[in-house]
Amino acid sequence: MKRLAFLFETKNKYSYPVTEHDFLLRCVPQERPHQHIVDMELDVNPLVTGGNFGIDSFGNRTYTGRLPRAHTFFSYCVRGTAVRDESMRKVCNDPLPIYSYASNLTRPSESLRRLFDSVLHTDNDLEQAQRFRVAVNQYMTYKAGVTNVRTTAAEAALRRMGVCQDFTHVFLALCRMRRIPARYVSGLPVGEGASHAWAEVWYQGRWYGIDATRNCPAGETYLVFCVGRDFSDCPIEQGVFWGYGMQSQEVYTKLEEISDAG
Repeated sequence: MKRLAFLFETKNKYSYPVTEHDFLLRCVPQERPHQHIVDMELDVNPLVTGGNFGIDSFGNRTYTGRLPRAHTFFSYCVRGTAVRDESMRKVCNDPLPIYSYASNLTRPSESLRRLFDSVLHTDNDLEQAQRFRVAVNQYMTYKAGVTNVRTTAAEAALRRMGVCQDFTHVFLALCRMRRIPARYVSGLPVGEGASHAWAEVWYQGRWYGIDATRNCPAGETYLVFCVGRDFSDCPIEQGVFWGYGMQSQEVYTKLEEISDAG
């Protein structure tokens, strides 16, 4: 059992005022049997009138709002404490069938099939997913700036490099080629810097976190924000506005283990 303090802060700046700004945030950590949010505070600037918390079709907690007046910045910060306890993980309903099949960003390719065939296969799906994790970690090289949020698993596998979302997309593609239900996860690992992506695979009634980028399980030192078939289902921030000019963004995150809770 781990007690965690979390902080996620994003600052957007616009070189020219924008208006009619509609946004959707998925920076609110999920409440799960094994992830309890003890306390949380969300600050959005400029001040939003009539913002709403909700749940999207994947079960993610959301916050939506509108900023009609002209503004040159948009920032949000979520902070609080959470408890992660893997012993509280419960058997849940069967996963959505969509998690067993390729999505737009995880479609098979020749490079992915070669990687899939290079991995020794077993009848145990969870063990197989762990083998895929090791294979992806050894196959890919972490390098920022060579991919973007629209890069597919096929493109990342061909380049053999990318960031955490690319490692995760390649891993998801391999799992789904085997028909192992698997989903994309955005959130925070213990440490500071930026948000992170990993995967969860379904096995005998439970979801298990797997981090192909770091080649390790994603357990009690990881905080889940949102899930989906791939990145396009669960970006932490989405929005539209009227205006023109350049947009810049700064992100700072920190997840800190306070103590063993209990």
